[in-house]
Amino acid sequence: MWTRARFNHEYIPGLFAVGIDSYMTARAQSKYRSMCTIKTSRKAKEEDTIRSGLGLPVEKHEGAAVTYDTQIGGPKQTWVHRVWALAVRITEEAIDDNLYELSAGGNADSLNELFKDLGEAMNENMETKMARFLVNGTATTYHTTRFSKALFASDHSRLDGSTFSNYSTNADLTYSAFWSVLISAENQYNHRQFKIKKRVKNLWVPPQLERKAREVLHSPDKPDTANRAISAYRDSGRNIAIQVWPHLTDTDAFYYQLDGPGIVLFQNRKTRFAREKDFQTGDMMCKADQRWVAEIRDERDWYGNIP
Repeated sequence: MWTRARFNHEYIPGLFAVGIDSYMTARAQSKYRSMCTIKTSRKAKEEDTIRSGLGLPVEKHEGAAVTYDTQIGGPKQTWVHRVWALAVRITEEAIDDNLYELSAGGNADSLNELFKDLGEAMNENMETKMARFLVNGTATTYHTTRFSKALFASDHSRLDGSTFSNYSTNADLTYSAFWSVLISAENQYNHRQFKIKKRVKNLWVPPQLERKAREVLHSPDKPDTANRAISAYRDSGRNIAIQVWPHLTDTDAFYYQLDGPGIVLFQNRKTRFAREKDFQTGDMMCKADQRWVAEIRDERDWYGNIP
């Protein structure tokens, strides 16, 4: 059998490298890696579950028995891997007619672009699919929490039966709106309603809100007034990074990412490239594939403002 190992050293080796190099370059510019916790998986699927802690102690009177409590178990979240693949097939004649390696004539760029596009397509797939978490964050179309809610909702469930919100609808990204959402995002309660303190680490915005975001976070004075009042954010000790992502298509929505696992991406098979020659036709076949899955682990690690 004539396999790829037989031809790797004698048939358009440079073009194969173009695809890999293109993917690695695009990957270095990817934004999705900043929005999730990335783990390696060797299973067909991954699962986790949650449980609450204990409640507050109860006063014990002399001679009385202690009060017993127990943790509250929660539902599982499941990550099921998917495979994404794309291929290019080039006829032997098309290669012969291009000026590349031992070919006779033509324009090498046409073949280079085919392999470059293959690498870029695989990276764009990751960006587009991961952007769905935020772009479709109020819908259950693509992803849901372990409680079958959208990522951003006003009625998320706690294990003790209460609810909480990680969703606001301020019209614009202003200094006041920034603080209002920040306070809500960073002051939350656990499943037994103990106060927990989270910190925002990233502010995700579309390109249309980049100027506003930089004014809010980087102005030495209060940016929404003519007087010289100090910027409370600058004195707060926070160091929130601005993540500008063109894949965010809602031009007036912004999203806070807090410390914590939030969205977990399991990679079963990182993007790989392969090639082989069709013995009967002489065509060269090149493909790229990836196997991965991402789901919501803790919705409290995100807070969305979506007008």
